[in-house]
Amino acid sequence: MAAPLNDLAQGWQASSLGSESTLHQLAPYIGKLKSSLAASLIENYSRKKDTIIDPFCGSGVVPLEAVLRQRSVVAGDINPYAAVLTRAKMFPVIDFWSALARATEYVAHAKSQTRKKRYRMSAPRWVRCFFHPKTLAEVKTLADLLRKNKEWFLLANLLGILHHQRPGFLSYPSSHLVPYLRKKKFPRAKFPEMYQYRDTEPRLMAKLLRTYARFEPTGLCARRSFRQANIRKLSLRSKATVAITSPPYMNALHYGRDNRLRLWFLGVRSHQKLDEVLPTDKEAFIALMEVTARKLRTHLKRRGKAVLIVGEVRRSRRRLRTDRIVRSVFENTVGGWKLIDEITDAVPDIRRSRRSCRGTKKEWIMVFRKTK
Repeated sequence: MAAPLNDLAQGWQASSLGSESTLHQLAPYIGKLKSSLAASLIENYSRKKDTIIDPFCGSGVVPLEAVLRQRSVVAGDINPYAAVLTRAKMFPVIDFWSALARATEYVAHAKSQTRKKRYRMSAPRWVRCFFHPKTLAEVKTLADLLRKNKEWFLLANLLGILHHQRPGFLSYPSSHLVPYLRKKKFPRAKFPEMYQYRDTEPRLMAKLLRTYARFEPTGLCARRSFRQANIRKLSLRSKATVAITSPPYMNALHYGRDNRLRLWFLGVRSHQKLDEVLPTDKEAFIALMEVTARKLRTHLKRRGKAVLIVGEVRRSRRRLRTDRIVRSVFENTVGGWKLIDEITDAVPDIRRSRRSCRGTKKEWIMVFRKTK
């Protein structure tokens, strides 16, 4: 029998950065689900060899925690950046030395190509502002090679060192989460070394070492699949046991804008289109929840459970109770569901892209049981 959520909550309150699998730290992701929260929900609402659905998987926290616990997983997300991270976590290169050898070969190939082209690279001005021309040519060529060959694990590691002000990263001094230059804090005249060419090879190798620091391959034999698609295209060959997922936070996060630099290296030329498909008002959110309730009801087994992590929305001085919207949609509009547990969980500053914002500061974990 599942334990009450209030009893579980104590297990995910503390920081998990020093104990979670370092695969979770491949690259930053705004609004990332806490790994200890995902682990608690998986352990409580599923068993080994069960199948878990996560149609809004984001950076792949639930899929990774599930496969590490020998659960099968069906994951999906519409975001190309989320797709790379989730595929990297679900299908990693198991052996460090194999990853290192493959990375070395790809980097050498990329450098050879850029030398032949004399480091000429077509890129919009806003992208070129972030990199030394030689670095930009190497990184773009390498990213294209990895994407062409579906080397998602190596590509995710490359995206993880794309921009920051630290020496181990590839850009001019900039923020780590949301890409913007920090020239006022690090002016070129005072910090000329921060605007020099940055070699891709040693930085990618160091990143791989960090990735494998706490990487246990146990449980990676579980069946798993990913599809980059809208939830409307969710389809399973057999029914799953439980769904654990966090739908997009209505008008609180900008997955396209906040990841625009990484998306450009993934071949996305209009990051605005990604944000346009996300719910920005109450009506669009209700429509998305209706689709979610129907799809999960179709693809879950009898008495299966849907665990939803739903973010609060604040506008001016008003607070929109998205948990009430979700409950109404699941139990009344769509039907066939019953809310059996709920808890309010605070969202700490570290999980918000801008700590002074008035956006999502709490979330609700809601557990529904399928009744028909």
